[in-house]
Amino acid sequence: MSLQLEAITRLFRDDDPETVGMVKEQLVLRGESALQELRDLVNTDSAIVAAHAQDVIHAIAGKNASVRLEKLLKEHDDIPLEQASWLIAEALMPWIDGVEWKKSLDLWGCELLRRITENPDDRVPILIGYLHGELGFDGNTHDYYHHENSLLPCVIENRKGLPLTLTLLYMFVGARAGIPIYGVNLPGHFIARCGEVYFDPFHQGRVLSIADCADILARQQIELSDGHLENPVSRQILARLLANLRHSYEIEEAAWQKGMVDRWFDIVTGEVE
Repeated sequence: MSLQLEAITRLFRDDDPETVGMVKEQLVLRGESALQELRDLVNTDSAIVAAHAQDVIHAIAGKNASVRLEKLLKEHDDIPLEQASWLIAEALMPWIDGVEWKKSLDLWGCELLRRITENPDDRVPILIGYLHGELGFDGNTHDYYHHENSLLPCVIENRKGLPLTLTLLYMFVGARAGIPIYGVNLPGHFIARCGEVYFDPFHQGRVLSIADCADILARQQIELSDGHLENPVSRQILARLLANLRHSYEIEEAAWQKGMVDRWFDIVTGEVE
């Protein structure tokens, strides 16, 4: 073991939490240049040292994802929604293996394509029957405000989410099968559209008429207009996603997560450069 590794190991074993915290902060600041040493320490015999090293690796990964996300938000007028969704999750939960969850979307897209190729006139029923009926995606009515409902990998794993994130899931899987799915940014309840068919991924994929959409808004004393049914731009969708997330973190009193989401929200909405 090198002198550098021995020094880090000794400090990670220190009984003073402030000392350990300062060491971690310095390693995070070093960024990728510290990764090889940290990976070596993850494989050490000391569980305490390995755990601290893994914490720092995750912190570096989260910081890198946040930097990449901010660059994406600033450089694109039409922000790639799927890429942004993965980066948000990686920045907030860097221990999640996004590669495996992306493979799931790819597999589902391939299976959906196979099914609609055999029955091209039944795209929407097949889509809903597969994602809701077979895979079990539905709205989380029991723990609506939990932050996991707004993070794509968690939605994939839990099969539960908010109206917006479930619609995004339908959009991403549909795109892989050549089915264009659009979000509909109704106040109070985000829904999906495929062609002229409106449907609600949060409520079992229920197909909605225009009158049903009007009823959703009427419950909020809002009159449906043509503007409500227009395709929102990606910034509008991301702003709503981030607003949901920061509300969740505010309820959960997760200060550093909320601080990160606040900054991303301000970038998306043009509050900061």
